Amino acid sequence: MEKTDITEQLIERLDRLIIALERHVSVPTYAAVSYSFHDWLDEWIRTYKTPTVKPNTLYMLKSAIRCHIKPRLPDVPLAMITGLDLQRALTAIMASRTRKAVFDVLHASFRTAGELKLITESPMNGVRIPVHRRKQGTALTPEEVTDFLTKVKGHPLESYFRFLLYTGARRTEALNTCRSDITADRIHIRGTKTDNADRTIPLFENVRSLMANLTPRKDGRLFLFRPDYVTRVFKRFCPAHKLHDLRHTFATNCLAAGIPLKVIQKWLGHSEIDTTANIYTHVTDEIHADQARVFDAYQKEKRAS
Repeated sequence: MEKTDITEQLIERLDRLIIALERHVSVPTYAAVSYSFHDWLDEWIRTYKTPTVKPNTLYMLKSAIRCHIKPRLPDVPLAMITGLDLQRALTAIMASRTRKAVFDVLHASFRTAGELKLITESPMNGVRIPVHRRKQGTALTPEEVTDFLTKVKGHPLESYFRFLLYTGARRTEALNTCRSDITADRIHIRGTKTDNADRTIPLFENVRSLMANLTPRKDGRLFLFRPDYVTRVFKRFCPAHKLHDLRHTFATNCLAAGIPLKVIQKWLGHSEIDTTANIYTHVTDEIHADQARVFDAYQKEKRAS
């Protein structure tokens, strides 16, 4: 190593120690100042996440760091980041779902740093977990489905949106689907969200027709798009709904067609049937009301005879 390189490294470490002293925070170990906060995030992603997570998950982790963590937190020595710094950064994020995703990245990265003795205590210990209340989605009406499909006709994402609508797959599940996952009468959905998310569903006739006109990519995947891109495009064409509402629409259509709830649970990849029932309570209530009217009409006719 050149003498100048050694000198530059020493100067850099000295600068970090000076910052630490100015902030009146003790430096626990020599190892703690070998990484700046931003450098550690890059190292954590490169060493601990890139080899172990799927491409779409990796993309979301990197996006959280690039868009929400680095812009809001200074690149000071790793041990100098405080719980107050982190809490303020999280509070500044308006969307609760994004706030929770950023919290998870920070928590995991500092936990690893603690395991490696790069810090003596995780600053996340004093950070309150942000509350994310999941908003219940609503299915598209038949009129909205027709309008949406008309608007996206010819768009590069048309087949992708139809796949979601016809299979009930989640966003990332569809993006991970390969041609090899499709047989003569089945589709393997590569799910990871729940215990039963990795599942096999029937190859419905409208999906079969869709596949006949779809050319897989070089890596075998049916769709090669970024998760944020498909969400953004959907919102442009269907501003009153979320992309996940295509999954709700599939489930609602199944219920309306009289498919048993237990079967729908399997097709959606829910671990518990209660999950399916709770999400689609409003739909089952409407179906029950329709059936009640049918029964009332039968009783009335029986009395009249």
